[in-house]
Amino acid sequence: MPTSPGRRRRSRTARPTLPIPALPIPALPIPLPSIPIPSLRPTPSHSDEVHNDRMIRGDSVAMGAINAASTFLPVFIARVGGSAFEVGLLTAIPAVFAVLLAIPFGQVLQRQTRIVAWYSRGRLFGHLGYAAMAVIVVTLPPQLAVPAILVVWAIASVPQTIGIVAFPVVMDGAAGPRGRLELMSRRWSIMGVTSAVVVTLVGVTLDLLPFVAGYALMFTGFAIAGVVSYQFSSRYRVAAHGTEAASRASLWERIRGVGAIARANPAFLSYSARQLVYIAGVRLTLPLIPLYFVRELHAPDVWIGIIATAQSAALLVGYLYWRRQARVRGRKFMLLTTLLVSSLYPVAISLTGNLLVVAVLAAVASLFSAGVDLALFDELMDRIPRQYGVTFTALDTTFANTATIIAPLLGAAIAEAIGIQDALRIGSIITLTSVALFAWDIRNRQKNALQKALAQSSDVPLVRRQPPDGRPRRP
Repeated sequence: MPTSPGRRRRSRTARPTLPIPALPIPALPIPLPSIPIPSLRPTPSHSDEVHNDRMIRGDSVAMGAINAASTFLPVFIARVGGSAFEVGLLTAIPAVFAVLLAIPFGQVLQRQTRIVAWYSRGRLFGHLGYAAMAVIVVTLPPQLAVPAILVVWAIASVPQTIGIVAFPVVMDGAAGPRGRLELMSRRWSIMGVTSAVVVTLVGVTLDLLPFVAGYALMFTGFAIAGVVSYQFSSRYRVAAHGTEAASRASLWERIRGVGAIARANPAFLSYSARQLVYIAGVRLTLPLIPLYFVRELHAPDVWIGIIATAQSAALLVGYLYWRRQARVRGRKFMLLTTLLVSSLYPVAISLTGNLLVVAVLAAVASLFSAGVDLALFDELMDRIPRQYGVTFTALDTTFANTATIIAPLLGAAIAEAIGIQDALRIGSIITLTSVALFAWDIRNRQKNALQKALAQSSDVPLVRRQPPDGRPRRP
């Protein structure tokens, strides 16, 4: 009986097929390119990413203005008769509080789901210290102004430590699919442009106004910028991070357990040791450079502003340039190259007394320092377990600030003993040592990866293909 076309199609479709056995495919003896695996970190939605991008831009402008304080606050201390030791305290005091409080604050923040609120408020209270400094400049004589400013600086360092510990986790959470290098490059580029403009304006303003009025106005402006920064940073949208219900242990028990967590991650400890050497060299020279400008080069405020402007402009170019170089030449190339060149800056300026040459050297060093910022931040976050993000950033803060406590005071002592120029050269030697350590680590990792690949390839049996007729092939 004839069948309809529909039934005929169904019969063909239902035709049984022979099972084909799966053939074992041996692993190739050559390494295949790695396939990137998506991060397990919760990333913001597209709308959250766009919102965070707007907030980061506004916050970066305000923070760029506040960063001008790092240029003029040491200069103010030096101009009112502050010693090298007191200038060194500007760096050492926040480091002391960071060492004492970073791990306890980290354990508190690890259990907080609203980490953005802690981050933004901590920075706000720290930045309001500039308003107190403005009052001190107006009301106290120079011999009392320096100790009073150092006391305010110490009080403001306590809430600032909260912001320092939470910063990497907040930025990592706000990064979105485009990643850390893109976000931090954009943030620091905006800060660089703003700092260049603000430092220039502040330098010109200080030369036009009386000494007291100029610096009082400057500190007031920094405090206002801190409030603006809070308005933006408090509105970041970051996924809940805390582990509030993860442990019922007391704060002291959790602090004691941090050491065991760190020992279980040797890659993080190895990185921190190398970074510690680099930070020690940088911090040793940091308070000496403004002293060198004032006491050895006799640079006026206008030239100090020009040098800082050149540095800020070079940072802007550097963040954009090194982000591209990381994609083209790799992050290892960026790390070693930028560390090497930026390490030579202190010794280079110690060999010249020409302010124009110093400004050029400062710009070149800042161009490569931008790459250092990006490379070290990325290296750090690559070695931090996601579930213990705040804990490990607190540890990193503690390690880094341990060097920051000792190095500025040691640098001031060396400068008093043998001179500022020789102290700057010693700082360069220390940072160059860290470059050698990073290069040694990269070489060892490449060597271990090669040995692992060779070991895997040696386990694969070599199968000699037979000719079609089954006869053995002649050697």
